[in-house]
Formats: sequence, structure tokens, C-alpha cells
Amino acid sequence: MGEAPGGDVFIDVGGYVGSYSISAAGAVGPSGRVVTLEPDSKNRRQLERNLALNGITNCQVLPVPAWSEDGSIGWHQDEHLVFHKVEEAQDGRAIEAVCIDDLVRRLSLERVDWIKMDIEGVEVDALEGAADGFVRLRAQLFVEIHETLQPIKELLSKFNYAIVDATFDVPPERYGWILARGS
Repeated sequence: MGEAPGGDVFIDVGGYVGSYSISAAGAVGPSGRVVTLEPDSKNRRQLERNLALNGITNCQVLPVPAWSEDGSIGWHQDEHLVFHKVEEAQDGRAIEAVCIDDLVRRLSLERVDWIKMDIEGVEVDALEGAADGFVRLRAQLFVEIHETLQPIKELLSKFNYAIVDATFDVPPERYGWILARGS
């Protein structure tokens, strides 16, 4: 990720066990801030341990997923911890979700420089809850895609964002990561 200007704010959506949060905390420096969303309790406990082991003090961990709006959403608890995700309620499990715009307001964030998402295929829904992040804050996006490239491109174009870099694990452009910036 490299060095970020002092005071940058990084939102890590789908923090898992903290690899990106730890890197971001170092990059934004002591005057910066990392807000990590990790709804799964096992992943969150390991994330908090990893932050403590690394002496990270500028990272706030919240036990919620991102979604297009605040409210209750279904929760899929996969046998593999890396594949837990929000979904339409199917088996009665539910979790309270937050939209990124409301989260930014609640935390009184004056800026958001980066939003990273790794949320197993529901990135379009979560990005729909970040319109203010696009329009007002112009956050840079680092998003893992899961066969969602076309709808993400369409959403980004509405806000004058463009994909400036991409890498794909499974051709043709099915799974991978994109970096997007507003113009």
C-alpha cells in the first residue's frame, strides 16, 4: 500500500484477521485512522489479537457488515471462516448491518481516503450504501470482485469513478481485485 499522507482514514470492510488493517494502520500513521468491519466473532477475535500483537492503536474494530442500508440482513456462516458473508435471509440467521454513509456520519469522519472491501460477492450491495463516500469524500476503492465486475463498473460510472488497475485470479475477469478512483 505504501506510505499514506498523515491523517488518512481507511475503512476496511471485511477485515477477516487483519492483514489489510495492520498494513493500513502503519501506512496512515499515528495521526490516521482505520475503521475495520468484521461481523464474524471468530475472525474478529483473531483480528483483535493480531492488532494487539502488532501494537496497533489507531484501528477501531466494529462487529457489523456493510450493506446498502442499515438494518437486519441474513448471515451465512460457512464452514471456512474466510467465506462468511451477508445474504438474503434463508436459514433464519440475521445480523445488523450498516451502510457506509451512515457509518461515516456516526463516527463523524470528515474524510475517508480509502475503502477496501473483501466481502465474498456482496460488494455491489455494500458500495450502493457508500454514495456519499463517492460524491463528497472521493475515497479510493480497493475491492475484491466475485463475478461482479460489470455491475461494479456501472455503479462506479454513475459517480465518475474509473478502474485504474485490476488483477484477476480466474480469467476472464471473474474473480480478482480492482483499484478505482474518482475523477
